[in-house]
Amino acid sequence: MTDVTVRPMTATEYDAWQHDLATEYAADQVAAGNWPAGGAYERAREENAARLPQGPATDGMLTLIGTVDGEPVGRLWIGLAHPRGVPDCAFLYDIEVSAGHRGRGLGRALLAAGEEAARERGAYALELNVFGANPAAADLYRTSGYQVITQHMRKDLRRTAPRFTPSHAYERAAFAGDPGELAAADRRLTVQEAETCLNRAKLAHARYLTGTGDHDEELPLLDRAVTLFRRAADVTGEAEALAWTGIFHQVIRQDDTAAVPYLRRAAAHGDPLTRSFALRHLGVAEHRAGNLTAARELLEESTALRREHGFPAGVAANLVGLIYIAAAEGRDATGMVAEARALATEAGATTILAEVDEAAQAAIP
Repeated sequence: MTDVTVRPMTATEYDAWQHDLATEYAADQVAAGNWPAGGAYERAREENAARLPQGPATDGMLTLIGTVDGEPVGRLWIGLAHPRGVPDCAFLYDIEVSAGHRGRGLGRALLAAGEEAARERGAYALELNVFGANPAAADLYRTSGYQVITQHMRKDLRRTAPRFTPSHAYERAAFAGDPGELAAADRRLTVQEAETCLNRAKLAHARYLTGTGDHDEELPLLDRAVTLFRRAADVTGEAEALAWTGIFHQVIRQDDTAAVPYLRRAAAHGDPLTRSFALRHLGVAEHRAGNLTAARELLEESTALRREHGFPAGVAANLVGLIYIAAAEGRDATGMVAEARALATEAGATTILAEVDEAAQAAIP
């Protein structure tokens, strides 16, 4: 894991961070159903100002920039006094890896650097909140040793909720003069259209892989899916569409340079399964570039996610790449070959099984 060091924010960095933080925090609160969209940004700015009355000089607050070899790669905000008075426990208000550095495993390293900064100042524990709509962040914290202490759950009790449909929204507006559900109905239809585009793109990709038909529509469908998911503020869906866009550029066009930015964004914002695909293909790009250590780390992270998800064919596919890397590094790959064969056989993945046999010939004398 790449080492990240932290330093205090400059005034300019602090001002830019406050704007970005309020924008993102407001969006999270709206997505979680806690705040209405109107005035959410202003409310987020007010809450942050209340917690940081002296800005970066506020006593008991750490506003930090994470760096690698002196280059800024992310930001942290840690309160040394817990907002609910938990003794000896600091609180992580914000952590973010900069857009251009995502997909490199720096989130975990940045979190570790923040933990060390809090520990050096006397904290015995670090606590945080994560929204249910952000599974990628929840997965990062869980795999970094964080445990669920409390859990908030919500059920919509409005009588209209169980029968909510776009048609119902129309009827409420047309017959009762109530336009309140039109925006939600439009968003739902936007997400449905995005999902249809993404699934059609996957079918086109499968036709390419099997040589069974036209796949020219794949990239336009992916572009449309990204646009629609973004319009609907569906971060997880957008990340999946970005991952498949990266896969298109890497697999069909053989263009890692074009693929990597899409894959990094998907790795930063996707759910665990999407992250596993993005990390796998980032590993492929590093392997092609001759960066064996980076490739191995990315494939191993992807494999761990796939094991947790119960995706044996995906694990076997990753093991093929790890077998080649082991051979290049002069390591014994016998155990990986046996496991990959067993998993591919279990999943009925005959294509991957053939790839395992080919890798075994290269790795085992």
